[in-house]
Amino acid sequence: MFPPRILCISIGLLVHAGAEFDREVGPFLRAHCVECHGAEEREGGVRFDGIGGFEVADTELWTAVHEVLSSGEMPPEKVEARPAGDSIDAVVAWIEREQRGATEGGIRRLNRREANAALRDLTGLGVDFGGGLPEDATVGGFDTGAAALGDAEDSVEAWLDVSRRAVEGIRFTEPEREAAGVEFDLLDEKFKDARRAFDPYEERGVLSRGKGAVWREGCGLLLQAKWLGDRDAFTIVVPAPEDRRGVVRVEVEVSPYLPVRGVPEPRLAVEIGGKGLPVLAIGWKQGETRTLVFEESAEDLALGGDGLLIELKNLVEMPYGVEGFDNEDKTKPEQVPGGGGLFRPVYDRKAPPEEQPVPFIAVRRLAVCWDHVAAWPPEGWGIAAAREGAGDAEAERLLRVWAGRAWRRPAAGGELGPFRELYRRGRRDGMGFDPALRSAFQAVLLSAPFRYLPPAADGDHALAARLGFMLTGAPPDAELRELAERGRLRDAEVLRGQVRRLLRAGGREGFFAPFVSGWLELGQPITLAMDYFGKQDFRFGRYLKESMRAETVAYVAELFAADRPARELVRSDWTMMNDALAQHYGYAGIGGAELRRVELRGDDPRGGGVFGHAGVQSMLTWMGDNWVIYRGAWALRTVLDDPPPPPPLEVPELDPGAGENRGKPFRELLLQHQAEAGCAVCHRSIDPLGFAFQNFDLSGRWREFEFERYIRNELDGKVEWRGEGRKRPVDATGVLPDGAEFASFDELKEILADDHAERIALGVLKRLTLFGTGRQADVADLRALREILDRHRAKGFPLRSMLEDLVASEVFGARPTP
Repeated sequence: MFPPRILCISIGLLVHAGAEFDREVGPFLRAHCVECHGAEEREGGVRFDGIGGFEVADTELWTAVHEVLSSGEMPPEKVEARPAGDSIDAVVAWIEREQRGATEGGIRRLNRREANAALRDLTGLGVDFGGGLPEDATVGGFDTGAAALGDAEDSVEAWLDVSRRAVEGIRFTEPEREAAGVEFDLLDEKFKDARRAFDPYEERGVLSRGKGAVWREGCGLLLQAKWLGDRDAFTIVVPAPEDRRGVVRVEVEVSPYLPVRGVPEPRLAVEIGGKGLPVLAIGWKQGETRTLVFEESAEDLALGGDGLLIELKNLVEMPYGVEGFDNEDKTKPEQVPGGGGLFRPVYDRKAPPEEQPVPFIAVRRLAVCWDHVAAWPPEGWGIAAAREGAGDAEAERLLRVWAGRAWRRPAAGGELGPFRELYRRGRRDGMGFDPALRSAFQAVLLSAPFRYLPPAADGDHALAARLGFMLTGAPPDAELRELAERGRLRDAEVLRGQVRRLLRAGGREGFFAPFVSGWLELGQPITLAMDYFGKQDFRFGRYLKESMRAETVAYVAELFAADRPARELVRSDWTMMNDALAQHYGYAGIGGAELRRVELRGDDPRGGGVFGHAGVQSMLTWMGDNWVIYRGAWALRTVLDDPPPPPPLEVPELDPGAGENRGKPFRELLLQHQAEAGCAVCHRSIDPLGFAFQNFDLSGRWREFEFERYIRNELDGKVEWRGEGRKRPVDATGVLPDGAEFASFDELKEILADDHAERIALGVLKRLTLFGTGRQADVADLRALREILDRHRAKGFPLRSMLEDLVASEVFGARPTP
């Protein structure tokens, strides 16, 4: 149905051509390929008439050539002179030999995300070290591609700075710095004015600013509800580190306080020194307290003249109503996007907290240390700390622990020699134990074994590191390290068990978030539709947008966890929802920010599968009226593993609002566009998919009607999208290139799920290969991937089982024992 197209890759002329190419491959290309891919006709933007041999830069192109030749999809049937089978075999074999000789060794640098996780694991600090590193380039959407992880001059300089910060945040024999912090007990004291809670510390430079909190006996400081657009927050100011360096540590002991039934979960927003941290849902039971810890590098923070500002805000970012209270939104429900008619209750803000229909966050204790240095090794490691008066023997013991953890394998032979000497030279120059050992520790962080990942085939420790970073986004944990040390990790059943364990342990954020985001391109902006400004879609946009993206990540994670078949990527009877998504989709009785599996109603036309996710469909509308092409191309590129080439430069832009095009249905315009020969070959595949998604509006909600045209306005960064002209039923019918007809979105999904599950499954395996190994699947990899598909075809290509097979294969480099 969707024949793989040779990508539009520019191929340079080669100076040297191999004898085998001249004898076998060149004549084959001239006889069977140049007619469509030559000087006069360049389908897909590719020419073969100037190629003289194999070039490493064109490995991906030759992989595509191998794929279409070996599958019989090329040359196309319209070619009169069909090639003999042995000539095709000769070309395929030549590609395999050339590519095998050009394959990279598999070594790659840690990306920013992994380096941050490695430093946090090593130091025991929760600091965002990645914020000081430059953003990584990507390959195929993934930040793990070896070809994109080179070392530029600015990245080396940044790494020097970040590694210094890491070692400056730990101590060995130095005493704990208790004087550089303050702790506020907000539970037992009685304050008429919550801001007076900090008066006893005024002499130490502590100030309180802003409103937004009340004190309540037995609860502590109650942070009042804030909505998007509210600028004030509960703020305190503490002294800044004298040298503007070091780690700032903030501990907040909190619990939810929900005085009235029906209020939503509160969400805590924390800002330290102008740096906003991820918003946390306070979703545990009322009265239960938890201590949240935030650690930040002082060098990443903005420090004011009075010191360091710390802001706490209780965010309510979704509309809701409470029985017994009028609603602030007085408009008619049909005037509000989605027809919800909910905004927030009207209440007396001077009333006691227990009478207010809003959620509170109770702050019971707040501790701030503005010069935090953590004891090392961390207490949880079970490794003895250095004693006061420690000397060279203690330094070498700790250095061996540090290097082993940093390199993700035991230090071998004389590897520690240069680092040991660096420590000793520092001591001879008069440095104390801690500064001298820190210099040696930083040198370890600058070494290749820390910054680079070897191929998984290099040994059990290398395999453990690859597994850890792939499936949890972090270095190997204690169990992986122990299995590697005992040489048991390559046992087939042990390896499969570890894949399942790691997915449970840290898969949602460590693996699925970066994998699914890169694969399905979820980093694109989401635009929510609004009929007019000031209503719920803008005011509550941030939390809903976060939930939209999270739905897709959580859905794929659940598919793997339950080992569901690949067809459920496009069609199922369930999805993942939280309170915001449930309101967006029109489901009642679902509260809280936690995403959980929900069986879909039989009358929900979206059905299950990533095509029906609001976040996916909303992010694919940023091109304005021209939704069809972008949506269809995305589906081909990501889920169906059939990326169309970019449009030819000579083809004019299709503008629905220009001249005679104005007012015409977009389907008619695209049929007109397909009359261009250079456009038809791609649009026959792109357009049917795009039209199948026309039932989704700009916010990813389902619609039965569409307008003749849409007007887009902007004001102060807020977007208004308004339909104008005639209203007509959505036409989601189409015919796929293989002749399969569909009359609705659901029928298209059924066709794809039933007839093209193998293509979908192969696409997932290819992306897992790139994400896990750092390289695009080559021809040898593709053969192994198809063997995996063969083994799992009868069960519908269960996703976790295929991942286990991939990790256990030579593609990943495991080569396990039977």
